[in-house]
Amino acid sequence: MEQSGTYWYHSHARGQYPDGLRQMLVVNEPEPPYAGQYDSEIAFTLSDWYHDQMPGLISSFISVTNPTGAEPVPNAALMNDTQNMTIAVEPDKTYLFHVANVGAFAGQYFWIEGHSMKVVEVDGVFTEAAETDMIYITAAQRYSFLLTTKSDTSSNFAMMGAMDTVSRSSLLGSSI
Repeated sequence: MEQSGTYWYHSHARGQYPDGLRQMLVVNEPEPPYAGQYDSEIAFTLSDWYHDQMPGLISSFISVTNPTGAEPVPNAALMNDTQNMTIAVEPDKTYLFHVANVGAFAGQYFWIEGHSMKVVEVDGVFTEAAETDMIYITAAQRYSFLLTTKSDTSSNFAMMGAMDTVSRSSLLGSSI
């Protein structure tokens, strides 16, 4: 592979990847464009989760009893395949975060309370830094962003993901 950036891989057989056969992959460049602007790198995933296994969900989805073709709605949203993720960071440090939505269906809004992010990579392509308070990351999409932590250590700052679904929104929270 000649292009660096944030990627992910998954199975293409019988809906195995929504059931967990997936993983993130970060390809580093010998001379990264933002080298020297961060102290450390952190990678994590966002995903949706179904309580039922994919073979049964696929049978229900591709069925005459589902004439509208409505996709199964996820039961939960996850960060690093859990709802209780924590990331230890140090105050006044800058981190390069890599995030991939390895979910099957739902996009997610993502933000870190009290912080802004500088997006520096989208789908494996480094970009000019763009500051934002929130990103929307669809299924299969990837971002990298720079984040400088606060000097205040008296509280934790929640990392938030809000799953975007037609029928409902699910919120999950984790702390850094």
